[in-house]
Formats: sequence, structure tokens, C-alpha cells
Amino acid sequence: MTTATATGKKQSIRVFLDAADYGRYLVQAGTHHITPSALGELLIQDGLDRLERGDLHALGLSTEAPASQGSGAL
Repeated sequence: MTTATATGKKQSIRVFLDAADYGRYLVQAGTHHITPSALGELLIQDGLDRLERGDLHALGLSTEAPASQGSGAL
């Protein structure tokens, strides 16, 4: 799988999945007519976007909704 760098070039990474997850991964790539590499890149980008927004669910951590800014509550 690859991720884009600031220069637009891609760097490879290694991810290890157990056999059951690897099978599910390949089925999803085939079902959606994309390569396993493209699926991995999309999943990683989505996961990073979620983490950057504070969604820690995938890490098994609480994702309490952050307090709304400017709500007027003190």
C-alpha cells in the first residue's frame, strides 16, 4: 500500500493482516472493482482524516463529542 508525500510521490508501507481480515480485504477490493493497493490507500486516507477530526473509535478509545465552540454555555 502507498501514501502520498508532500511532493506527490508515493512511499510504500507494510501492513500485516491475519488471514481472515486479508480475505475480507480482498473481497472488498474485488466487490468494489479496485485494486487491493487502491483500497488500502483509500482506507488509510479515510482513517487518517477521522483521527485528525478526533474520531478515536478505530483505536478503541472514547470519542466523546467535543464541546461546541461558541455555544454560549459556560
